[in-house]
Amino acid sequence: GINAEYGRSSTKEQATPHPLPNSNRLFEMAQNLIPFESCTDGSDERITKEIKIPNKNAGMVLGRKASIINEIRSFSNCKINVAKDNEVEGDERTVQITGTPRDVHLADYLITAVQQMPRDTPQILGLV
Repeated sequence: GINAEYGRSSTKEQATPHPLPNSNRLFEMAQNLIPFESCTDGSDERITKEIKIPNKNAGMVLGRKASIINEIRSFSNCKINVAKDNEVEGDERTVQITGTPRDVHLADYLITAVQQMPRDTPQILGLV
C-alpha cells in the first residue's frame, strides 16, 4: 500500500521534490552530455556562486520565454540571476546562483549542460 510506495521513493534520493517532469527530462538530457558528479558538501548553509557564460549562450541558458532557466530554478531550488544585456561587458555575462551547496552544484551543472543542447530544447521538452 502507501507505505511501500513511500519507502521506495524516500530511499532513492533525499532531495527536494521536483514538481515538474520536464525538469527531470532536462536533467536526463544533461546527463547524456556530461556525467553528473554528486556534490559532497551536504551543508544547509546558503551560498552564492558566480559563474560566467559566453554571451552567445545566454539565449540557450534562458530558453524561449525564460523556459529553461525557470526549469533549472525549480529543479535546483536555487535563486538564479542572469545579467541583463545592458549589464554585460565584453563577451561574457555573469550568472549568480544562490542556494545550498548541493542545489548550487546542480544548477551550475545544468547551466553548463544546456549550453551544449540543441536550440529547440524548450520545444523538445514541451516548455513553450
